[in-house]
Amino acid sequence: MKIAILHNKTCNIWQTTKGIIETTLKENGLEAEIEEIVIANDAEARDRHFAGSPQVLVDGQDIDPEAQKVTNYHESGCRFYIWKDKLHEGPPKEMLGEAILRKNKF
Repeated sequence: MKIAILHNKTCNIWQTTKGIIETTLKENGLEAEIEEIVIANDAEARDRHFAGSPQVLVDGQDIDPEAQKVTNYHESGCRFYIWKDKLHEGPPKEMLGEAILRKNKF
């Protein structure tokens, strides 16, 4: 399994997200390659379909199905996640865990 964390230079929530990912992997006896990718400008954001910082891809797929609706890609700002009808700064642990465990079943 490969997990990519895309982030910009101004939103540091990605560091918390990385810690949650590492904890989730450890708690479930899983291993994954974790790649950190810094999005430096709007051109990179467009090229990578960057939906905001942090963006987590598990085996190339965004953990948030709502990301498919994003069409305006830009480098700046933090990304908010809606999980179980609540707004979160960064992806919540449960959302990350479900995405990781779902990919591990295949």
